[in-house]
Amino acid sequence: MGRTLQIAWRNLGRSKKRTGLALLAIAVGQFALLATSGLMHGYADNIQAAITGPMIGHVQIHDPNWRDERALDLMLQDVNALLQTVAAYPQVESVAARIYSPVLVAPQQEAFVAMIVGVEPEVESREYGLLSGLDTPLEPGKVLIGYRLARKMQVEPGQEIAVIGQSVDGFMANALYRIQDVIRCPADMVNLSGIVMSLADAQTFLAMPDSAHEIVVRTGPLVDSQGLADALTQAPQLAGTEILAWQQIVPELVIVIKSADFTAYFVLVLVFIAALAGIANTLMMSTFERTHEFGMLLSLGCRPGRIALMIVMEALLIALLGILLGTILGYAFVAVTEESGIDMAFRGDSEADDLAFKGLALPLNVYPRLEPGDSLRGVVAILLTSLIASIWPTWVAVRLEPMEAMRQ
Repeated sequence: MGRTLQIAWRNLGRSKKRTGLALLAIAVGQFALLATSGLMHGYADNIQAAITGPMIGHVQIHDPNWRDERALDLMLQDVNALLQTVAAYPQVESVAARIYSPVLVAPQQEAFVAMIVGVEPEVESREYGLLSGLDTPLEPGKVLIGYRLARKMQVEPGQEIAVIGQSVDGFMANALYRIQDVIRCPADMVNLSGIVMSLADAQTFLAMPDSAHEIVVRTGPLVDSQGLADALTQAPQLAGTEILAWQQIVPELVIVIKSADFTAYFVLVLVFIAALAGIANTLMMSTFERTHEFGMLLSLGCRPGRIALMIVMEALLIALLGILLGTILGYAFVAVTEESGIDMAFRGDSEADDLAFKGLALPLNVYPRLEPGDSLRGVVAILLTSLIASIWPTWVAVRLEPMEAMRQ
């Protein structure tokens, strides 16, 4: 066995160029598989972080008709008590109430359509909150404006604006607010039309004491969102409300996340083809070139099984070397890019916006990462391919007639 392996290893050096091309094909395939898997994992992480982070959270609670009608009076009553009920669950990391209402905003004489977003600044200023990254806490009586809306209205921090809307009781609501800051929010809806104010200010402006339109629940990274939503449904205090996990709120993006895994399998097929072509070509050419040698070995009493084993070992050695090289390159690629990320928009130094979908800003700077099974898929596929590729050369070699083979 050891002697056969030694001979197989030495045979790989007979045609260094052909063996090198086969190794390169396998290495490139394994590298492509790992690089694609890393990018797809990073892309899926971006989407899930955007969904469960600033805008949607892991679980949402509303009036049953709120998501369909978005009417101002479809609100949750006694919201402070509801927040305390939800916060008591151990899976919950943070919980916050929000208010939404369309308004007109007049910086001077011209009015613009906007959306009041009433938030709890302390909670929303945390990581993955709607105000994450805000340098100065939102002050009472002041507002934050999305950068796109601010650009359209041509307003700046410190400027005073008039906000006109309708309160829950049907009367006109109007007030003056000073712009504290212009923000670039991870939620695209806020960037486009958001007038962000504290929940207390929004409740006062809209005559909604202790009320809100939405409760956003965020959990730890390993918590089952659907399981938490089901548990909250059983709470008597939340009876009559609609409680949804994020997978139910944006099912389209769930499909996108799942489809990212299929991309790696598509690349795996290409790896399989590249390995099959490279190894089969190398072994077939090597077999035909050594027909005379195989005939001599057979005439000297070498068993056909040993020749077959030698060819299979050559295939496995090429596969293992190609896998090793491709894996090193793949992990090196991820190691170099996992901190800085890769700008999938290829926008360079420009300030192009991230991809927006249903009010969510989906970051296009992807941070690749690999999972333990990613490299294993390539290893299994290529080793299986090498065995398949060695079948025909092995079959040709073991069926040689010694005397006829020696004449060639």
